[in-house]
Amino acid sequence: MTYAIIEASAAEGRPYFLYQFVEGDQVWRFTSRATAWTSAGSGGTEITWEPAAVAHGDVVQTSEIERGRLELTFPLSHPFARRFLAPLGNAPVTLTIFRGHEQVPGETVAHWKGRVVGAEVEGQRIMLSCGSVFSTLRRAGVRAKYQRLCRHALYGRGCGLDIAYHWQTGTVTVVSGTAVTIPEAAEQPDGWYRGGVLRFGAQLGFITGHAGATLALSRPIPELAAAVTAPEIDPDTGGPLPVLADIAPGCDLRSATCAAKFGNLLNFGGFPEIPGRNPFGGGSIV
Repeated sequence: MTYAIIEASAAEGRPYFLYQFVEGDQVWRFTSRATAWTSAGSGGTEITWEPAAVAHGDVVQTSEIERGRLELTFPLSHPFARRFLAPLGNAPVTLTIFRGHEQVPGETVAHWKGRVVGAEVEGQRIMLSCGSVFSTLRRAGVRAKYQRLCRHALYGRGCGLDIAYHWQTGTVTVVSGTAVTIPEAAEQPDGWYRGGVLRFGAQLGFITGHAGATLALSRPIPELAAAVTAPEIDPDTGGPLPVLADIAPGCDLRSATCAAKFGNLLNFGGFPEIPGRNPFGGGSIV
């Protein structure tokens, strides 16, 4: 019996779903079944899919981009889903949903493919919003905007700065909600890291404020708080190991900052000399 035969039957099917998330070199695999699921990989290897209380909405085939989105639900406590409550990194997280039937465990089909575009908390659940891979082919591209401030995202493609050259490693001493204390941050003037990025392992946080050694994040990072509360023990000394995190400076998108702080004025994407009054009509230019 094959997948196609069971899929076409009226009552024989016992479907299950496999969810594969990929971000760069990292891969996470989950299954909607109550127990772990094993499938065959390349070269005779086995792939294990971790059981999770994950579900997705109906897959809709439509020419409307917004209706082509898919929502996944995870429990609020699920560690993988919680990482999306922090700002998303530069690398996209793709999702492939495979569908199979338990009568033919070795045969699955790609049911849906897209990428994670956002997340929000709804009661005791985390809702992941995913856009179809086909929608990106039909969406109009973002055009350059005529504005005084830089239109590029810091460390993005238009900006051209490589964030790898701007990381500063520091020791995290205190975490309280969205406030993180890193003594090394005090080596720079207040506001230096505002609009920048904090990295702890695979977790990224957007820095919304910087005063002395204290950084304010847009959202808390539970993994960082847990590491500070219960640090790893050094087997040689028996004492706690320092909790290290990387921080990269931010930008206020002004031309003076671009030149003085980063030396990147050639890639500045704004037009600071826009006149305040329209020389043709006399009205203000917003």
